[in-house]
Formats: sequence, structure tokens, C-alpha cells
Amino acid sequence: MASQEMTATQSSSLSILALAQEILERTQDMTKFFQANNLLSPSFALGSDDPPNNPEYRRLHADLKTSLEDLLRLIDGPRRWLRTFCCTGYDLGALQIALDFDFFHHVPTQGDISLEELAKRSGLDFDRTSRVVRQLRTYRIFEELRPRAISHSSTSLVLRQDDDVRSVVHYSLDEMLKAAADCNVSLKANPHEAHQNLNPFVTRHGVGMFEFYQKYPPKARRFAKAMAGLRKMDNHLDYLLSHSFDWSAISGTVVDCGGGNGHISCSLAQYYPNLNFIVQDSNIDMLAEGQESLPENLYGRVTYLEHNFFEPQPTKDVAAFLIRQCTHNWADNDVVTIFKSFVPGLENSSPDTPLLINDIVIPEPGVWPRHQERIVRQVDMVMLVNCGAKQRTRAEFEMLLKEADPRYEIRNVFDNGPLGLLEVYLKQT
Repeated sequence: MASQEMTATQSSSLSILALAQEILERTQDMTKFFQANNLLSPSFALGSDDPPNNPEYRRLHADLKTSLEDLLRLIDGPRRWLRTFCCTGYDLGALQIALDFDFFHHVPTQGDISLEELAKRSGLDFDRTSRVVRQLRTYRIFEELRPRAISHSSTSLVLRQDDDVRSVVHYSLDEMLKAAADCNVSLKANPHEAHQNLNPFVTRHGVGMFEFYQKYPPKARRFAKAMAGLRKMDNHLDYLLSHSFDWSAISGTVVDCGGGNGHISCSLAQYYPNLNFIVQDSNIDMLAEGQESLPENLYGRVTYLEHNFFEPQPTKDVAAFLIRQCTHNWADNDVVTIFKSFVPGLENSSPDTPLLINDIVIPEPGVWPRHQERIVRQVDMVMLVNCGAKQRTRAEFEMLLKEADPRYEIRNVFDNGPLGLLEVYLKQT
């Protein structure tokens, strides 16, 4: 993750042969990793699982993907690459059709279904059904192993079987991509100001994102499932939260502020039996989703409380406060208010009670491999579009904390992963 980006001179001197040699060597390293760990190599076989998620594999993946991307860009050239990139929206339109017409459930988990029958069951005419499915199969979403007979690929099977992951894809296309398409309209109208009620999402949907989900409870439930699905898709993001902070050194209650349906609290509760968790959120539908899906072995240890984190924190004598992937939803002045709201809770707890801010800590350009930096900056663009907000650097976090209360101090920063962790304390005299 910390490998340095190549200099401009090194990058411009790359040749396709040199890159191909790098790819061969890095593929061999990855193959050795699978063999040494008695793991099956990735395949397109139906039902094949995702590769492992550990630091060694992530390093090998980063090295290989960097070389693969560079080779692809070289052999495509700028014009061909731009043509492909700018047309991605049409392919996503095909995927949204498949979701809205429920193609994934109409195709059986075993065997296949004729295109004619798929069209009949979905309620879409044969012509457009076949065109959509055949475009998706070029991405290995669905298969057509026999003429006009559609079966699942490993990717489409995941979208059939995993409601959380399907929700990620569906909400991204149904709400977010539409908002992104109105970026130019929104920013031209307000080029110097952005916040929860002034951003491309509002331009598209008429209200801010959180008001939107209060207005449409079924979409709020899908959004809650999507947040759980994103955790499955990006489960490496939990590494710093679970492994950098010493959870075993504390005992008592952890308050998970803005915790949605509580999937993070449930995960931590499974690993740390010395801790109980209170999940706070202002969205009662997300809280209800969490209560409905709470495992029986966590009854009594994970509880749910309606609370708006802009209001003073009512909970006292706790082991830690956690706010995860929330600050990036809000403009700077709102984040200052959020940080101020924690002060009463921290003042009424031990001086050793931390405020844990689990969010992306934006790196300096070129410190991370390009494709990994792209992911965190992609999330930054998501925040620009949907919330009029942003991801922040360590210095920006520190500035907002001090503005909220000069007694705040950052004691530890873990930023060697795609989702960082700031360990913050309130100095009490």
C-alpha cells in the first residue's frame, strides 16, 4: 500500500514488453502464494469464491493490477480508452434493467432458461431482454453456453444469492448514478458552495440524501442492506478498525454513532465478548433493519437507540465512542458540530475514553499505487455528488477537531489502509 508511484520519467519509459515481463513475474508470485497456502487459484467457474483477503494477497494484488492497468492503457492508447470509459454508463444502464426486471432471480441457480422464457417472466419484450443479457455477458455477468439459453456466471449468481451485495449495485444505479449525471448542472448553479442541501443529489432528487431515505422507507432499507453489502465487498476496510486499536484493553460499552443497522457493532461484539454496544442512528428504518437481523447470541449485548449525532451525546461512562464513515457525509461546518456533540459524552466518561473516527484519510498524490489511490478519491467524488461533502487529510481532521474544542488531541493515526482510523481524546483537567 505504501509503495511509491513511479516518477514521470520512469512511467513514460515503460514498454509493453517490460510490462508483460513484470506481469509474468507477479503472476508467478501470486500463483506461489496460492500454492503455499493450499488455496485454489481464482477461476470463472460457477460458484467460485472471491480470492482471500489478507495483507500478503493485497500486496500481490496491488503489484499485479498496477502492471495490468498500465499495459492495457498502453495497448489501447488514449482515444480508444476514452471511448470505452465514457460509454460505461450505457453498460450500467443494462445492469439496472436486469435488476429492475429481476433477471437474476428468473435465471435458475442450476441449468439455464431460454431467452424467450426469461422475457416472459420478466415482463420485458424479447428484443430488449436479449440485448441486455448479451451485453452483460461480455462482462461475464450471465452466460450463454448454448444458443438462446441463459445461465448464471459466478458474478450473476452472487447478485441472485446475496441480497446485500445486490442492494449495493441497485442503489448505486437507481439513486447515485442518476445524481452523478447532474454534476454539471449543480456545480454550475453553485460553483462556490456545497452542503447536504446543495449538491447534485438534491439537483436530481429534489431533497438531500438523508431526507430522501426518510421519505422512501423501502429505499432506506435497501440502503441499509447496501451498507452491509459494501462491508462484504470491502471487508479489508475493517482491518485497521479491528487490528490497530486495542479493543481487548477496554471493557464496558461502546457507542456506535451513526451506526445504521449496526453491522460493525455486531462484528466487533462477536470478537470481543468484554464489550457491549449501543448503536445510535437517526434513521429508525435502519435501526429496525438491524434489530430484525440481530443474531440471537448478541441479544442484550447490542442494543439500538434513536439519536441524531448533531445533538449533545446523552450516553455517559462508556469505554469508547465510534463514528465510522459518517464525517465524509458532511461539509466542514457540520463536522465541527458533530465533533462538538461528543464533548458532553466524553466529559462524562473517563479521560481514557477515546473518540474513534474510522474514515478515509486521504493520502498525498503518488504515495499509494495509482489504482488504490483512485478508489479513495472515487469515494471522495461520491461524497461530492451525494452530500456536498468530502474525504479529508489528517491535517483537515485535526483542524476541524480543534475548531470544535481546543482540548481535542489526536494521539494515534492509522492511515496505512484504505479506511483510516484516528484515535482522539479530550484532555480533561
